[in-house]
Amino acid sequence: MKSRRMHELGLAEAALKAGDYEKAGGLFETVVSVQPDCHQAWFGLGELATRIGDSESALPFLEHAAGLAPKVAQYKRRLGELYCRLGIFEQGVAQLELAVGLAPTDTDMLCALSGAYVAAGNWALAKRVLTKVLARKGAQAGHYCLRGMASQHLGELDEALADFKVAARLDSGYADAWLSLADLYRLKGELDKATLAAQQALILSPAASAIVTMCGDIELAKGNSREAGRYFRQAIDLGLDTPEVWAKLGIALVQCGETIPAIDALEKAHSLGVAEDWIFEHMGLLFTTRGQMDVARENLEMAVARQPENLNAWNTLIVVYTKLGLSEKARQAAENVLAINPRHVNALLNLGSWFSDQARNAEALAQYRKALAVNPKSATAYVNSLWVLVHSSESSAADVLQLAREFDRNLCLPHRRENAFAGRDRTPGRKLRIGWLTSDFRTHPVAAFVLPFLDKFDAGKIESVVYFNSPVSDAITQRCRAAVDLWREVISIGDDALADLIEADEIDILVDLNGNTEGNRLLAVARKPAPIVVTWLGFPGTSGMSAVDYILVPPDPVLEAGNWCSETPWPLPDCYGVRGGIPDVPVQPGLPCERNAKPFMFGCLNNFRKVSQGTIRLWAEILNQVPDSRLLVVARGGTDGSLVSYIHEQFGRYGIDGQRLEIKGIQPQQAYFNTYNEIDLALDPFPFNGGTTGYDSIWMGVPFVNWPGDMLVSRMGKAILENVGLGELVVDSAEAYVATAVALAFDRVRLQNLRTGLRERMLSSPLMDAPRLARALENAFGEMWRRWCGK
Repeated sequence: MKSRRMHELGLAEAALKAGDYEKAGGLFETVVSVQPDCHQAWFGLGELATRIGDSESALPFLEHAAGLAPKVAQYKRRLGELYCRLGIFEQGVAQLELAVGLAPTDTDMLCALSGAYVAAGNWALAKRVLTKVLARKGAQAGHYCLRGMASQHLGELDEALADFKVAARLDSGYADAWLSLADLYRLKGELDKATLAAQQALILSPAASAIVTMCGDIELAKGNSREAGRYFRQAIDLGLDTPEVWAKLGIALVQCGETIPAIDALEKAHSLGVAEDWIFEHMGLLFTTRGQMDVARENLEMAVARQPENLNAWNTLIVVYTKLGLSEKARQAAENVLAINPRHVNALLNLGSWFSDQARNAEALAQYRKALAVNPKSATAYVNSLWVLVHSSESSAADVLQLAREFDRNLCLPHRRENAFAGRDRTPGRKLRIGWLTSDFRTHPVAAFVLPFLDKFDAGKIESVVYFNSPVSDAITQRCRAAVDLWREVISIGDDALADLIEADEIDILVDLNGNTEGNRLLAVARKPAPIVVTWLGFPGTSGMSAVDYILVPPDPVLEAGNWCSETPWPLPDCYGVRGGIPDVPVQPGLPCERNAKPFMFGCLNNFRKVSQGTIRLWAEILNQVPDSRLLVVARGGTDGSLVSYIHEQFGRYGIDGQRLEIKGIQPQQAYFNTYNEIDLALDPFPFNGGTTGYDSIWMGVPFVNWPGDMLVSRMGKAILENVGLGELVVDSAEAYVATAVALAFDRVRLQNLRTGLRERMLSSPLMDAPRLARALENAFGEMWRRWCGK
């Protein structure tokens, strides 16, 4: 009887292999009806159900087979794969881990486990398993490709690139390897290399629509719209008749100026389910990301004309109008969205930013509070609210700290990991791995303050690892990259994966250079991925986060007292940072008012959003006491009529005629620096002092009057002035602020003496001494480490 059942089992397995599913099913059922403990037959039923797509029926069969024979690795593998297919990832991973434990040398088992980790979103563990596969003889190109994909998802683009190259070398005919290379080069912005890789993939597999589409995407990114259109048309001819590819074809043809074919393509996309306003919306978004704001505006306006309730198009229009300096239109766009949906969080945030740009802090804060009422987990609403508070003369350091701690309680603490880093080498004085987390290692003020010292560390004491969180890079990015030991691209990975990566890299001290600024990864920082976390530069204020240990500050007893922050303040000697990348724009001799025979010019080249109500009141008092004097200010959208009217209105409340105000928009770098040659005396805003602009003002020979407050944003100007011997311009009251500015406007000789040789003084000061700052940071990091080690 047993031999008969084994014979029937063999016939069933042969029928399954041959694809005769009806015969196989009947034989397997016969076997289990007579021999219910025959695990092979139950497994066969599970395999059969899987092959015909009946996963729900397959599950109990495979579970029963694995229960009857718990030592058979293949059963656990199939069960684990099925769990993952059904979305039950935790159980799927558990089964596959058991399968690998039973067959640790089975490459297929390891690959299946890596696939489960991928399905569960754990690319780090997937990569770890694939590394084991690749350590064995017989590793294939596909295995390298899989590990490359894992590295790419972890932001380890260089490692991904290396694996894709190995895959292509091992099997030069493996089209997927070349396609992966093309995609990675495209993501890195290396479009010429992407083109070469994509063309090789196309040679190997000319009928693969995914490869043809990739070629089109690359050409579109290069601005070669005609070539892109040719590829998209070819993909359609190959059978990829999807609305997305028709829409891409239409966009390419629009850029080629082929109006009639473009309309035909877009109409086809529309007929396949793409709404007309969606097409214009996405074209607008495309041109927005390219910085072609006029074309973006035209497309987005067509989108909302066709569908007035297209909130995504309206929301992008807010951004476009703002960048074009059309302040009033930006406000109207935000209000249009809110008229349709008063709870639209992005519109509330954008309207708040509109008010904030005009220094209307109370109104900005009101919009952000509405956004938080709709979405209490909106990190952007908290971040923007903090920016408003540090700009407002009506808010206190206690208000800022309270909101920052609320952000920590509501959004950050739930992500905190309890990690004692027990395995970390606690030797005091050993070489430390410093992680620098930033989106700003490009043409940006943060890079200007970091690049000067980044390559000045003692290689025996400091190893630098950068976690770069930006899709945009430039020549400054390349210089930063060349200055560090390890560079990781992390824009495409989530907060958990980023925290895992930092921890796996064994970073000893993580320096967050963003803080509450655009491009931040605060929720990754909240996970406390390193023993010590420091905040610096990006946001000159407290994070409020319990995961952050220290904040770097200039030497200042008020700041060192720490009443204004949740972190422990760590004073750097002399100054807050070293400014680099300043162009050698000539300083014109003498006072501008005398050189040009014009009225005395006060000025502030900080964005007008820093000009608080208290600042406006004191500046107006200064202008009233210096007859015929003028004030030059900078505002985003400074040429926009509504913004100009608002600024005139604010000063008009104190009797200042609008003719005495010169309002400039945001300027290119050369024009910005040349504008200092028009200013006789600068006025530092409060409570948010100038940081970068403070350095720039001294560089251009223009002293400024500063009234420090009681938190970091309010005491940056003081540190700058004291380092160039202008401590006399740091005052202790509103009355002294006005009196000092007025006195200098009348005492031209004294003012000229203060201006003379300022650039030379700056060059010989700690404000420009990068090696000195590098040594100070080495000492600071070493002492932080000793304290953490308890030594």
